Amino acid sequence: MVRKGMVDALEEARRILVDRGALVDARPDSRVAARIRSGTDRGRVIGTIGTQRETKADDQLSDRAVRQVLRRGLFRSRRRGRMWHAIPFEDRAELQDYLDDHLRFSHRVSWRVPAAKRGGRLVVERAVRFEILERA
Repeated sequence: MVRKGMVDALEEARRILVDRGALVDARPDSRVAARIRSGTDRGRVIGTIGTQRETKADDQLSDRAVRQVLRRGLFRSRRRGRMWHAIPFEDRAELQDYLDDHLRFSHRVSWRVPAAKRGGRLVVERAVRFEILERA
């Protein structure tokens, strides 16, 4: 069953768009684990962060809603893809504070390196999926 709220929101967006107007659906991509890099956004990947189970289910319902309005011909897909968004942290403690309050990310990191190599500045890279929808 498609979450009615998302379908309603897409129908309302279509209603207020001009002919051939564009709507960008951009959401964190829960299908891909976020990467933790050491030092900079080009540093070595030293860990990953998954997505909470409830969020994954929510994302699947939203994906289904987008597919439904495309099938119904309300929009045409003009482009889709993935980009990476970098979030810097001074250290592991700051990252953990961020994760403790986060509603999408798992609160635990899967580290690929021993604790001794997790010090210093960290960068979380999260995947953001997007699709440009044109009003049909």
